[in-house]
Amino acid sequence: MADAKEFTFQEVSAHNTKKDLYMVIHDKVYDCTSFVDEHPGGEEVLLDVGGQDGTEAFEDVGHSDEAREILDGLLVGKLKRMVRRQITKSKSHDNSFSH
Repeated sequence: MADAKEFTFQEVSAHNTKKDLYMVIHDKVYDCTSFVDEHPGGEEVLLDVGGQDGTEAFEDVGHSDEAREILDGLLVGKLKRMVRRQITKSKSHDNSFSH
């Protein structure tokens, strides 16, 4: 997956409907749109974490190896980690005015 498409969390969050459903699990991005109607736990389970990080919800259920294989087939990319440089820069800039 070295050349996998990278998605920002903002990009993933735009895909949060039944007809366009992405989610993040373990920093990998999955397009679950085609699986919504097939999910054994019902569509609401997926829609509740659509466009979000569903890692905790996925692991809490204790999915089978077969479920993990299905998930592998839905992989579309990985989550792009943003550097927090801008936040740090803003804080140091704010501190310069407090003196």
